[in-house]
Amino acid sequence: MPTKNANTTGRPDASHYDWGLITIITAMLLFGIVMVFSASFPWAMTFQTTPYYFILRHLQWVALGCVALVGAAMIPYTVWERWSVPMLAVGLLSLVAVIVLGDTLFGARRTLLGGSVQPSEPVKIIVLIYISTWLASKGTRIREMNYGLIPFGVLMGIVAGLIVAQPDISTTILIVATASIIFFLAGAETKQILFGGSIAVATFWLVITRNVYAQERINAMMESVRNPLASPVHQIFQASEALVTGGPLGTGLGFSLEKFPGNLPLSWSDNIFAIVGEEMGLLGTLLVIFLFVLFTYRGLRIASRTPDMFGSLLAVGITCLVTLQALLHIAVAVAFAPPTGVTLPFISLGGSSMVTLLGATGILLSISRYQGWQSSTGASRKNTNNATFDLRWGNRRTRLSSTGGSAPSRKSNTTRKNATDRRKQPARATTSRSR
Repeated sequence: MPTKNANTTGRPDASHYDWGLITIITAMLLFGIVMVFSASFPWAMTFQTTPYYFILRHLQWVALGCVALVGAAMIPYTVWERWSVPMLAVGLLSLVAVIVLGDTLFGARRTLLGGSVQPSEPVKIIVLIYISTWLASKGTRIREMNYGLIPFGVLMGIVAGLIVAQPDISTTILIVATASIIFFLAGAETKQILFGGSIAVATFWLVITRNVYAQERINAMMESVRNPLASPVHQIFQASEALVTGGPLGTGLGFSLEKFPGNLPLSWSDNIFAIVGEEMGLLGTLLVIFLFVLFTYRGLRIASRTPDMFGSLLAVGITCLVTLQALLHIAVAVAFAPPTGVTLPFISLGGSSMVTLLGATGILLSISRYQGWQSSTGASRKNTNNATFDLRWGNRRTRLSSTGGSAPSRKSNTTRKNATDRRKQPARATTSRSR
């Protein structure tokens, strides 16, 4: 009697999860637990009642994030496609609530409930789900201005405007950049990307020049790029000092000096990469980068094997979001970007960010269950014609094409029917003669 699995029950089973991705996430979480404790205990000993204050909070958020990951991995990813519109509505309302009722911390109003919830974090994933749903439904019509660039630009303008008003420039950049990537992969024309990119750059420039908060950050970055060790910005100077002190091999785990009060602020969250460089040296930072490279590879691999366009676009979006956030965090540590308050995914202490990104990874794992799977005949079977990438700029088709779970085209049906008829004709003739 055959064992029940994806091929006999008509549905994917747990063996189809991308266990390589699970291994990478587990390694990041364990590494993060060690580094958060190492980076935070001096502050906890000074300002809290126990040296375990920050690490206990971190473990709570990791546990909650793992619950979100497991739950999202067990839910078929197509559920998010059906609920994309209500989710977007709730996300936009939460951004409005932050502007009206939010808590002011560090000169910005980004959080609710005493600073424990940052709505812009889940909104990043909600926007990706909605954009993926919308692009998958439009097909080749997104090359038309009225169906493609204009609606896309209006949505991005609304979301970006609500987040910039907090202000949170870094999150705005992450959302717009990731959405633009999947917009391009879905088949948008080159002229649309160039036109929309020009408007986005012009808008960003106006925001920077008219927003005192953002302008101060940019000016500080320009001064710091020339000589980070002489930067007038305390955070940039201390982060650069930590990386230089670490050298190739580091000072040793737990022996950082920059993590002590009065030196590098928020060393357990916004600046944890600098502490990794100080305590574990260049080798430690390269290890972190290597883990994110592996994450990117596994995510894009899942996207390329997903049987439908929505899943492919969403997998690319989640992968790019995590990768871009990691790059932005590292860029701040090496004085290549102004201080942004962006956490290092899966490693830094971060409440909403940790739960959101682990939940998004759960969605990515859910998508991985359906790699090479289709149920058009009532039972699952391996599919050899999955999504493929085509990044050629001259390509006028969908650059992330997926034919595994979609209905066959009318032309292909006709071709197959004609071929079948031709094969049957000799047999019919023989039968007629025999009669």
